[in-house]
Amino acid sequence: MALGFDITCGEEIVRLRKEHPVRLVACIPCADQSARFTEGQRARYDSLLSACDEKVILHESYAEGCMFERNRYMVDHAALLLAVHNGQPGGTRRTMEYAMRRGLQIVDIPPVMEP
Repeated sequence: MALGFDITCGEEIVRLRKEHPVRLVACIPCADQSARFTEGQRARYDSLLSACDEKVILHESYAEGCMFERNRYMVDHAALLLAVHNGQPGGTRRTMEYAMRRGLQIVDIPPVMEP
């Protein structure tokens, strides 16, 4: 449920549910995650959240490390990791490294470079 690739993938899963038996589970690092989103971002987030089959909330409010905890939760409950990684250090890279240690298959999708 992070802005960007997560939301885009979630919206695509909602679309795919019309033709395939897939479930959408949101792993939310903290209940107030969308507090700093713009109005438009929050509307998109809330719309997707309402379409989820299940919601897992790890913390009621932001706690240090909750974003990394969310990433580990997703890896621990996944059969495959799709990642868009630009090669830089950060949360995506650490999540991919964790998935590798867990033996999870990773599909690394190259980021789209905008002109």
